Amino acid sequence: MKSKHRIWTCALLLSLSMGLSTFVWAQHETEKETQLGVVNFPISCNEKAQQEFETGLAQLHHMMYEQARPYFEAAAKADPSCAMAHWGIAMTSFQPLWHPTSPEGLERGKAAVAKARELGAPTEREKRYIAAVAAFFTDPEPPRESPARDHEARIKAWLEAQRELHKSYPEDVDAAAFYALAEVCYAMTQFSPHEERDFTRELRAGALIEEYFDDHPKHPGLYHYLLHAYDSAELAHKALEAARGYDKLAPNTPHALHMPSHIFVRLGYWEETAEWNERSAEAALRQLEEDGHASAHYIHALDYMMYAYLQMGDEEKAKETLRKVQGIDEMWPASFAAYNIAAPQARYYLEQQMWEEAARLEPGKPAVLSWEDFPAAEAIFYYARGLGAARSGDLEQAEIDRDEIRKRVETLRAADDAYWAYMTEALGKAVEAWILYEQGETEKALPLMSEAADLEDSMDKHPTTPGEVLPVRELYADLLLKEERFEQAKAAFEASLQRTPNRRNALAGLEMAESEN
Repeated sequence: MKSKHRIWTCALLLSLSMGLSTFVWAQHETEKETQLGVVNFPISCNEKAQQEFETGLAQLHHMMYEQARPYFEAAAKADPSCAMAHWGIAMTSFQPLWHPTSPEGLERGKAAVAKARELGAPTEREKRYIAAVAAFFTDPEPPRESPARDHEARIKAWLEAQRELHKSYPEDVDAAAFYALAEVCYAMTQFSPHEERDFTRELRAGALIEEYFDDHPKHPGLYHYLLHAYDSAELAHKALEAARGYDKLAPNTPHALHMPSHIFVRLGYWEETAEWNERSAEAALRQLEEDGHASAHYIHALDYMMYAYLQMGDEEKAKETLRKVQGIDEMWPASFAAYNIAAPQARYYLEQQMWEEAARLEPGKPAVLSWEDFPAAEAIFYYARGLGAARSGDLEQAEIDRDEIRKRVETLRAADDAYWAYMTEALGKAVEAWILYEQGETEKALPLMSEAADLEDSMDKHPTTPGEVLPVRELYADLLLKEERFEQAKAAFEASLQRTPNRRNALAGLEMAESEN
């Protein structure tokens, strides 16, 4: 592997140069730099289709799936014999890192694969690409019992196909990039509170990507997937230089402007998190004006903005962000959109310890989604309400909200959504612990809150969120502080800050525990 210093020195120098990079591959075609970065993916289609295809591919690498699809459709229209255009349509029909594929997405992807095979690809490389995406859209045998397990099986099949594609064409940067992404996506299906996470797949993906940076310093997939590979408190420092360079590739692309903040938030860099997501939200709004479609990238940015503003103590901007969230009147129905609508509303009150206001938070607002389809997001409203009610003395309401969380846990378990079932269970336990504390049952409350914190900490945060709405480990430290168990509180705050660095309330609590110890 090339040294990190050499990789990034070269990448920076080449990124600042005025010339176009070249890529020796196949017929030694010249790369074309656009406002989306540089991709070079020769296909057996006419010139117009080639142009549309590469624009779609660049959007795909930025995970702008809805924006990428029209370009692949335009490529198919420009050249009706272009099988790879339908590969592109299939690739936009699933979002492997975010959530299980909808029935509509599966139907569209299967149809695109069938069309690509019907047309027939004239080169072995193109046939292998089509076979790789077909692996995802081939129904698992035997059928899986839930969308979560079905998604896991499809991701594994796609991973294995992408690995073989990469091995067959090691000089192909796109094959390498998609294989690295598949490794990260499969790792996301393997979260378990019963296993220590070792980041083997993420490190493998990151190391693979780093091998290609010297030759492809402006490739959007390399930047994007490296940030996902190192999106953890343990690894984020390895991607900081990439994070600070990504926007130069695609200065008008919402997700490219947002994605670096996955690294910034892991390091507690609040000003940068806020700034980059402000730019992302503005780009998403511009895109909305251009194509008329509500973008989930907008609300995704707002959640990160809210998190950062609250850590910075910028109440005015946090309040304005809350107004924007609550004023949304249309949204793409995706699980991460539901989370990013619910979470900033809960964060606003909980982070500022506005307990009575948190208790009055109205679930399922704004009514732009069928909230019953998103139980993990719904539970966030009840978490805020339950904690707010318990800490402001309304234990009857707190018990009702706790029970609502438990209902969502059962729904998630029935759907075999293990990750969100466990994370939501931790929220319910936290509310129950605070109820017990307010009832004077301190010796029951503390071990239950510790258990809830252990459960939440055993699972890493999902990429849909900048961080837990209010970390349970931090709540546990708060309880210990109230009980004047200063040494234990100090240790709990330190553990919380190791997972979620530079959090405002945790730092204040740690200072108090240290001063009293």
